[in-house]
Amino acid sequence: MAKRLIKKHEFDILNRELQYLEETEVLPSGKTKEIQDLYDVEKKLSFTVTLLYVGSILIGAGILSFVASNWAEMGKLFKFLFIIGLFIGTNVTGFLMEKNFPKTSRSFYYLGVIVFGAGIFLVGQMFHLGGNFQFDFYWWSLGILPLAWVLKDKWILLAAAIFMSIYIGDGAFISGGDMINFWVILWLIAIYVLNDQIGFSRITGFVLGILQLQFVWTVLSHLTDGMTDIEYVYGSVYFAIGLVLIFFQGKIRDVYVFLGHLVHCGAALFLSFEGTWPESIDWMYIPFSIVYIVFVLFLIKKGSLLNIIILCIMIFRFYLDLSLEFMDKSVVFILGGLILLGFGFYFEKQRKKGGSLYE
Repeated sequence: MAKRLIKKHEFDILNRELQYLEETEVLPSGKTKEIQDLYDVEKKLSFTVTLLYVGSILIGAGILSFVASNWAEMGKLFKFLFIIGLFIGTNVTGFLMEKNFPKTSRSFYYLGVIVFGAGIFLVGQMFHLGGNFQFDFYWWSLGILPLAWVLKDKWILLAAAIFMSIYIGDGAFISGGDMINFWVILWLIAIYVLNDQIGFSRITGFVLGILQLQFVWTVLSHLTDGMTDIEYVYGSVYFAIGLVLIFFQGKIRDVYVFLGHLVHCGAALFLSFEGTWPESIDWMYIPFSIVYIVFVLFLIKKGSLLNIIILCIMIFRFYLDLSLEFMDKSVVFILGGLILLGFGFYFEKQRKKGGSLYE
């Protein structure tokens, strides 16, 4: 079982309380060590590490700038060997320094990641391979994911997720406009599993969540190509996804629950406009909005502080929609400010009562 990653100050509090419980004999002797072994302390970037990482990026940028400015004068064989040699050299240097200088070693691995990506683009240009440049990001992600697994490095994994996001965002995984390459799902699963194994990173988890939403959007775009008045379909699908994520609270990571709240809020806001629905059922935005506000009130009653903000957004959205049509603008802004102040007071009052841990 993967260890739970927590911040240092959280570990210090846990350690202090465990020692107290052991001293008062609430916990048996030796139990403190057993519980401590279930956790890993999150490492912070030190000044030295920051210098090394920034230095590796600057070196990579300098080398790439030199290569780009002299690219036309170099022969194809020299170009290819130079890229391969530089990539091998950075990784071998990182491997040789890993035991005695682990931080410097890691910076050489990062430099290797940059060189690898640049090599993909430059080789494609050199041999006139053509194609969509977003596809190069797929190969970049594919090439560095094994390195992230071997090094247990969350930053390389994050880069792999971002590169995959660029690839999916362009819809390049739909080949020929006719077939959806669902093997991309396997790649998303690999990133998810690896993020759990190397010590869960909330940033990577959030990017992965966005990645999955992009995947759904692109598939929907492909399936509904040529159809009209289907905006409500997009809103409904994402609204359902948001609900699924929040109702899995406790079974999935808190970052995905948080993302679920953002998704169902954004989708509901989209569906609360009359123009989102087809003309034949454009009246649906009213009952939908009423039911959604009741649902948000239900979540607030359960202790969800985030949904107080969502309720404020929905109320303010209808306030602006109605008031700008019937009232003077100055009055609209004054009343709007008073409403926001009231929301702020109510939110602070509810926050003092406490809410769900993930919020």
